[in-house]
Amino acid sequence: MQDRPLASIASFALAAVVFAAPAAAQQPSEAPEATPAPADSASARKDPEGQTGISPYMEHVVRGQASFVARDIPGAIAAFQEAIKQDPTRMLGFYRLGEAMLESGNAAEAEAAWTTALSKKGADELHAKVLFCLADLRERQKSWQAAREAWGAYGAYLTSNPKAGGYPGTATERQKQIDRRVKDEKDYAAVKERIVQREAERQKEAEENAKKDKRNR
Repeated sequence: MQDRPLASIASFALAAVVFAAPAAAQQPSEAPEATPAPADSASARKDPEGQTGISPYMEHVVRGQASFVARDIPGAIAAFQEAIKQDPTRMLGFYRLGEAMLESGNAAEAEAAWTTALSKKGADELHAKVLFCLADLRERQKSWQAAREAWGAYGAYLTSNPKAGGYPGTATERQKQIDRRVKDEKDYAAVKERIVQREAERQKEAEENAKKDKRNR
Protein backbone atom coordinates (compact mmCIF):
# COMPACT_ATOMS: atom_id res chain seq x y z
CA MET A 1 0.00 0.00 0.00
CA GLN A 2 1.17 3.50 -0.72
CA ASP A 3 -0.61 5.03 2.27
CA ARG A 4 0.40 4.25 5.81
CA PRO A 5 -2.43 1.82 6.77
CA LEU A 6 -4.97 3.33 9.15
CA ALA A 7 -5.78 0.11 10.95
CA SER A 8 -2.16 -0.64 11.79
CA ILE A 9 -1.86 2.56 13.82
CA ALA A 10 -5.37 2.61 15.26
CA SER A 11 -4.29 2.13 18.87
CA PHE A 12 -1.11 4.17 18.75
CA ALA A 13 -2.24 7.42 17.06
CA LEU A 14 -5.52 8.72 15.71
CA ALA A 15 -5.11 10.74 12.53
CA ALA A 16 -7.56 12.44 10.21
CA VAL A 17 -7.73 11.05 6.69
CA VAL A 18 -9.81 11.68 3.59
CA PHE A 19 -12.16 9.37 1.70
CA ALA A 20 -9.41 7.09 0.44
CA ALA A 21 -8.51 6.50 4.09
CA PRO A 22 -11.56 6.62 6.42
CA ALA A 23 -11.55 8.90 9.44
CA ALA A 24 -9.27 7.53 12.11
CA ALA A 25 -10.28 10.33 14.43
CA GLN A 26 -13.66 8.68 14.65
CA GLN A 27 -12.23 5.39 15.82
CA PRO A 28 -12.97 4.50 19.46
CA SER A 29 -10.30 4.90 22.10
CA GLU A 30 -8.24 2.01 23.42
CA ALA A 31 -10.28 -0.89 24.77
CA PRO A 32 -10.49 -1.78 28.47
CA GLU A 33 -8.29 -4.78 27.64
CA ALA A 34 -5.50 -2.36 26.86
CA THR A 35 -1.86 -3.33 26.87
CA PRO A 36 -0.11 -2.28 30.10
CA ALA A 37 3.00 -0.15 29.97
CA PRO A 38 6.19 -2.19 29.48
CA ALA A 39 7.83 -3.28 32.72
CA ASP A 40 11.26 -4.66 33.51
CA SER A 41 10.92 -8.43 33.08
CA ALA A 42 13.13 -9.18 36.05
CA SER A 43 11.28 -6.96 38.55
CA ALA A 44 7.68 -7.21 37.30
CA ARG A 45 5.32 -9.28 39.43
CA LYS A 46 4.22 -12.30 37.43
CA ASP A 47 1.07 -14.38 37.64
CA PRO A 48 0.04 -17.02 35.07
CA GLU A 49 -3.57 -16.02 35.64
CA GLY A 50 -2.84 -12.31 35.25
CA GLN A 51 -4.54 -11.43 38.55
CA THR A 52 -1.72 -10.27 40.83
CA GLY A 53 0.90 -9.71 38.16
CA ILE A 54 1.55 -9.85 34.44
CA SER A 55 0.76 -13.14 32.70
CA PRO A 56 3.00 -14.78 30.07
CA TYR A 57 0.32 -13.87 27.53
CA MET A 58 0.45 -10.18 28.39
CA GLU A 59 4.25 -10.23 28.57
CA HIS A 60 4.33 -11.18 24.90
CA VAL A 61 1.68 -8.60 24.02
CA VAL A 62 3.70 -5.91 25.81
CA ARG A 63 6.86 -7.02 24.04
CA GLY A 64 5.07 -6.97 20.71
CA GLN A 65 3.69 -3.50 21.25
CA ALA A 66 7.12 -2.20 22.23
CA SER A 67 8.58 -3.73 19.05
CA PHE A 68 5.79 -2.19 16.97
CA VAL A 69 6.45 1.27 18.37
CA ALA A 70 10.17 0.77 17.75
CA ARG A 71 9.33 -0.11 14.09
CA ASP A 72 10.58 -3.67 14.56
CA ILE A 73 7.57 -5.14 12.76
CA PRO A 74 8.95 -8.71 12.39
CA GLY A 75 9.69 -8.70 16.13
CA ALA A 76 6.17 -7.44 16.85
CA ILE A 77 4.63 -10.16 14.69
CA ALA A 78 6.67 -12.86 16.41
CA ALA A 79 5.70 -11.58 19.87
CA PHE A 80 1.99 -11.37 19.08
CA GLN A 81 2.08 -14.85 17.57
CA GLU A 82 3.70 -16.12 20.76
CA ALA A 83 1.00 -14.39 22.83
CA ILE A 84 -1.64 -16.21 20.80
CA LYS A 85 0.11 -19.51 21.48
CA GLN A 86 -0.02 -18.73 25.19
CA ASP A 87 -3.76 -18.00 25.07
CA PRO A 88 -5.60 -18.49 21.76
CA THR A 89 -8.96 -17.63 23.33
CA ARG A 90 -8.37 -13.90 23.73
CA MET A 91 -9.03 -11.22 21.16
CA LEU A 92 -6.24 -8.76 21.93
CA GLY A 93 -3.39 -10.86 20.54
CA PHE A 94 -5.17 -11.36 17.23
CA TYR A 95 -6.07 -7.67 17.04
CA ARG A 96 -2.46 -6.62 17.57
CA LEU A 97 -1.21 -9.26 15.15
CA GLY A 98 -3.54 -7.89 12.49
CA GLU A 99 -2.10 -4.40 13.01
CA ALA A 100 1.46 -5.68 12.66
CA MET A 101 0.62 -7.79 9.61
CA LEU A 102 -0.98 -4.83 7.87
CA GLU A 103 2.01 -2.65 8.69
CA SER A 104 4.24 -5.29 7.11
CA GLY A 105 2.21 -5.05 3.92
CA ASN A 106 0.44 -8.39 4.35
CA ALA A 107 -3.21 -7.38 4.09
CA ALA A 108 -4.42 -10.97 3.67
CA GLU A 109 -2.86 -12.06 6.96
CA ALA A 110 -4.17 -8.93 8.68
CA GLU A 111 -7.68 -9.71 7.50
CA ALA A 112 -7.32 -13.32 8.65
CA ALA A 113 -6.14 -12.23 12.12
CA TRP A 114 -8.98 -9.73 12.55
CA THR A 115 -11.60 -12.15 11.27
CA THR A 116 -10.39 -14.73 13.78
CA ALA A 117 -10.36 -12.11 16.52
CA LEU A 118 -14.12 -11.65 16.21
CA SER A 119 -14.69 -15.18 17.56
CA LYS A 120 -12.45 -14.63 20.60
CA LYS A 121 -13.00 -13.17 24.08
CA GLY A 122 -12.60 -9.43 24.38
CA ALA A 123 -14.20 -6.22 25.61
CA ASP A 124 -17.01 -4.68 23.57
CA GLU A 125 -14.82 -1.72 22.65
CA LEU A 126 -12.07 -3.99 21.36
CA HIS A 127 -14.63 -5.95 19.33
CA ALA A 128 -15.78 -2.68 17.78
CA LYS A 129 -12.20 -1.76 16.91
CA VAL A 130 -11.73 -5.05 15.09
CA LEU A 131 -14.90 -4.45 13.08
CA PHE A 132 -13.66 -0.94 12.26
CA CYS A 133 -10.31 -2.29 11.07
CA LEU A 134 -11.94 -4.88 8.82
CA ALA A 135 -14.28 -2.33 7.27
CA ASP A 136 -11.43 0.10 6.69
CA LEU A 137 -9.26 -2.61 5.14
CA ARG A 138 -11.95 -3.74 2.73
CA GLU A 139 -12.57 -0.16 1.66
CA ARG A 140 -8.86 0.36 1.05
CA GLN A 141 -8.88 -2.79 -1.07
CA LYS A 142 -11.76 -1.22 -3.07
CA SER A 143 -13.97 -4.22 -2.30
CA TRP A 144 -16.95 -1.91 -2.29
CA GLN A 145 -19.78 -4.30 -1.51
CA ALA A 146 -17.77 -6.09 1.17
CA ALA A 147 -16.72 -2.75 2.63
CA ARG A 148 -20.29 -1.49 2.69
CA GLU A 149 -21.41 -4.62 4.53
CA ALA A 150 -18.49 -4.37 6.95
CA TRP A 151 -19.33 -0.76 7.83
CA GLY A 152 -22.91 -1.88 8.34
CA ALA A 153 -21.72 -4.58 10.74
CA TYR A 154 -19.65 -2.01 12.64
CA GLY A 155 -22.61 0.37 12.97
CA ALA A 156 -24.99 -2.42 13.98
CA TYR A 157 -22.59 -3.63 16.66
CA LEU A 158 -22.27 -0.17 18.17
CA THR A 159 -26.04 0.18 18.24
CA SER A 160 -26.47 -3.20 19.95
CA ASN A 161 -23.57 -2.65 22.36
CA PRO A 162 -23.67 0.91 23.74
CA LYS A 163 -20.71 0.22 26.04
CA ALA A 164 -18.52 -0.30 23.00
CA GLY A 165 -18.34 3.45 22.46
CA GLY A 166 -17.38 4.33 18.92
CA TYR A 167 -19.25 6.49 16.42
CA PRO A 168 -22.21 4.89 14.62
CA GLY A 169 -22.33 7.91 12.31
CA THR A 170 -18.99 6.86 10.85
CA ALA A 171 -20.54 3.70 9.41
CA THR A 172 -23.36 5.63 7.77
CA GLU A 173 -20.99 8.22 6.30
CA ARG A 174 -18.61 5.59 4.93
CA GLN A 175 -21.50 3.77 3.27
CA LYS A 176 -22.62 7.03 1.62
CA GLN A 177 -19.08 7.67 0.37
CA ILE A 178 -18.87 4.15 -1.02
CA ASP A 179 -22.19 4.58 -2.82
CA ARG A 180 -20.89 7.81 -4.38
CA ARG A 181 -17.66 6.13 -5.41
CA VAL A 182 -19.49 3.21 -7.03
CA LYS A 183 -21.77 5.61 -8.91
CA ASP A 184 -18.79 7.68 -10.08
CA GLU A 185 -17.04 4.56 -11.32
CA LYS A 186 -20.14 3.45 -13.25
CA ASP A 187 -20.55 6.90 -14.78
CA TYR A 188 -16.89 7.00 -15.76
CA ALA A 189 -17.11 3.51 -17.28
CA ALA A 190 -20.02 4.65 -19.46
CA VAL A 191 -18.13 7.76 -20.57
CA LYS A 192 -15.01 5.73 -21.28
CA GLU A 193 -17.03 3.29 -23.37
CA ARG A 194 -18.46 6.14 -25.46
CA ILE A 195 -14.97 7.58 -25.99
CA VAL A 196 -13.65 4.22 -27.16
CA GLN A 197 -16.60 3.80 -29.50
CA ARG A 198 -16.11 7.26 -31.01
CA GLU A 199 -12.41 6.64 -31.48
CA ALA A 200 -13.17 3.38 -33.26
CA GLU A 201 -15.64 5.18 -35.54
CA ARG A 202 -13.06 7.88 -36.35
CA GLN A 203 -10.45 5.25 -37.09
CA LYS A 204 -12.82 3.39 -39.38
CA GLU A 205 -13.76 6.62 -41.17
CA ALA A 206 -10.10 7.53 -41.62
CA GLU A 207 -9.36 4.11 -43.13
CA GLU A 208 -12.28 4.40 -45.54
CA ASN A 209 -11.17 7.89 -46.61
CA ALA A 210 -7.65 6.59 -47.17
CA LYS A 211 -9.00 3.86 -49.44
CA LYS A 212 -11.04 6.39 -51.44
CA ASP A 213 -8.01 8.65 -51.85
CA LYS A 214 -5.98 5.71 -53.07
CA ARG A 215 -8.63 4.75 -55.68
CA ASN A 216 -8.89 8.35 -56.92
CA ARG A 217 -5.20 8.69 -57.64
